[in-house]
Amino acid sequence: MHEGRQEKLRLKTRRAAAYAKTPVRWTPSIPTILSVMFGIELLAIVLWPEMIANRAIVLLIGASIPFGAWLFVYWKIYLSVFTTPTRDFVDITDERWRAIGFCGWGDEELKAQILPGSPANRDLILYLHGYSSSLGRGETRCQHLNGLGPTVIGLDQRGFGRQDGRLDWTLLKAVADAEALLEEAPQHLGFEPERVWVYGHSMGGFITIRLASHPSGWWENKLQGIILESPVTSFPKIIDEKLPGRMVMAKPWVRHVLRREYERIHPDLNVRYANSELPYWGTPKVPFLVIQAGEDETLGLDHYELLSEHLEANDSYSSIHLVEGMHHTSTEDQAVRAQLVEGWLKPMMSE
Repeated sequence: MHEGRQEKLRLKTRRAAAYAKTPVRWTPSIPTILSVMFGIELLAIVLWPEMIANRAIVLLIGASIPFGAWLFVYWKIYLSVFTTPTRDFVDITDERWRAIGFCGWGDEELKAQILPGSPANRDLILYLHGYSSSLGRGETRCQHLNGLGPTVIGLDQRGFGRQDGRLDWTLLKAVADAEALLEEAPQHLGFEPERVWVYGHSMGGFITIRLASHPSGWWENKLQGIILESPVTSFPKIIDEKLPGRMVMAKPWVRHVLRREYERIHPDLNVRYANSELPYWGTPKVPFLVIQAGEDETLGLDHYELLSEHLEANDSYSSIHLVEGMHHTSTEDQAVRAQLVEGWLKPMMSE
């Protein structure tokens, strides 16, 4: 991308995420120093096992144990939270998809896909998949939305599918990517959409809530509503579920590591651990449709209960549905989900 275009994008008002690049550090961090020290210690013991007989060496190893525990917790948290899991590739199959490139967080080059709508239709729906998922897994949902007339745009979110960005992964980066994709959409569509909707599944729902609560750019006054399917509504709840075994007991320690890493990655951090959940994360002021899986084996109903507490249907278009027998995964689809989506979208599109 040309430098002039990059600078133009930087100057645009964006509200939902953090945007400054992670500073380059030339001095080694404490975890790096400890990792090197323990590596040398272990190598020395393997090469010269007779060292164990030396009392001073034993004392040194004993003194290292607390630091080793801290390092174990640090890397466990980093690998669980700031690194996406090994990817399971599920590619899109519809030949109508058109690949595009855009600048995401930190001006990083990312890829997205456009599913063209009806020739006379000037509506746009952004589809955002969940954690450990991909655009391919939600393709049937995109095709269903597209069948109603609008253009659908989506992407493998950073660190998932075939998108780069597994390391130093954060939700704010994913939010910035989605926001940037919307901002650049008219350039790739060849027209500025008249109306916009966002569909978010699971983690994509959490991102959707943030976007809809902090709209910006050309789509700020064109956002008509959002669809949330079994959405995440609290980052702390996700962390509690991710912590293995008794690490839950070390919450203050865990929160310290989370805070430290987020501040390292995002020097302009604007969302802290404690307020990265509803209602602090945001409460959209546009119409919404919530479709919650009654058999949510991934999130349970804790996130749904938090959403029901803070997201109120203040207009005739907004509604919340708990669908019994429906599962969290996007690899399965049910007719009731499609019926709810059509029943909500069609009247809005006909206006």
